[in-house]
Amino acid sequence: MIENASKRERKKAENRQAILRTAEELFSGKGYRETTMQEIAERAGVAKGTLYLYFRSKEELYLTVCVRGVSGFGENLEKARAAAKGVEEKIRAVYLAYIRHSLKQPSVFRVLRDTFLEQVRKNLSPATMKEVSSIIGDWLKNESELVRDGIEQGLFDPGLEPYHFSVLAWRTATGLVELALLQDPIVIERASLENLFEASIDILLRGIKRLPEQPGNM
Repeated sequence: MIENASKRERKKAENRQAILRTAEELFSGKGYRETTMQEIAERAGVAKGTLYLYFRSKEELYLTVCVRGVSGFGENLEKARAAAKGVEEKIRAVYLAYIRHSLKQPSVFRVLRDTFLEQVRKNLSPATMKEVSSIIGDWLKNESELVRDGIEQGLFDPGLEPYHFSVLAWRTATGLVELALLQDPIVIERASLENLFEASIDILLRGIKRLPEQPGNM
């Protein structure tokens, strides 16, 4: 009996993972509106009725894909932050980790990106958007803490608003990932992309540096 129960639990776990993988691919490739639960079920190899045993609606399934993707991103960002030393290097490491993880997991990146598109948002409930926004907001707050530390250490402009910088860096990185994933038109050679990623965070960090005191202001 115990062995049979264990097999059932394993099968349920396998089905759920297959559904999530399939949904991630379809939502990324076709978008929320054009993807149907029937299509997800067929591609995942389960009956449509079985699909609803795991997820009550397409919205719930979409949210689960988003939250899983956000969690994976968050773990990678935290590892990058912990491994780096010094405020500037931590900011740089988190920024580049976001770009590199996005390029390794483009389907997850696209699903997360789509939650900020108007045509997707209007199909999601306020509760769904609040869930995803809260998680991304936590990332930005963590980055803001690093910026605040840099201000307190005298590295960055004391008039800088830390959260504003975090949002700017995040959206810059997101734009560069979209550029890197673009198949056509090609506006920058693939071989130059890594240099562009490095240069972009250098520019952002230079822009917030505290200017040296002028002799007349001493």
